[in-house]
Amino acid sequence: MKNMKTEPSEKTIIYRTPGDPIEITDEMLENAEINPNELVDIILQKGCIIIKPTSVLGRLPEDLLLLYEELGFSREMVECVFTKYAEEAGGFDALVEQIKKEKNVALW
Repeated sequence: MKNMKTEPSEKTIIYRTPGDPIEITDEMLENAEINPNELVDIILQKGCIIIKPTSVLGRLPEDLLLLYEELGFSREMVECVFTKYAEEAGGFDALVEQIKKEKNVALW
């Protein structure tokens, strides 16, 4: 999979006092377009902390996942399909753009 760099649409700065725990709220995850109901990876690198969805499901809105479940598709199946197509498209963001262009619709 390609190394994809994305820029946040809006930068949020949060200040904390040394010794205070770092808290990541559901609202913060949603603002970063990460589904708060899915697992995340926390990557510690020199000078930064990166929080990203463990799977493609973390990038999909919960309402969309629930719709797939109502249609009889398990989250595992949805993850498998979206992951395959995202890899073929060059990443999740590229897949979303490709679908929008082909279908001329807003996905979510």
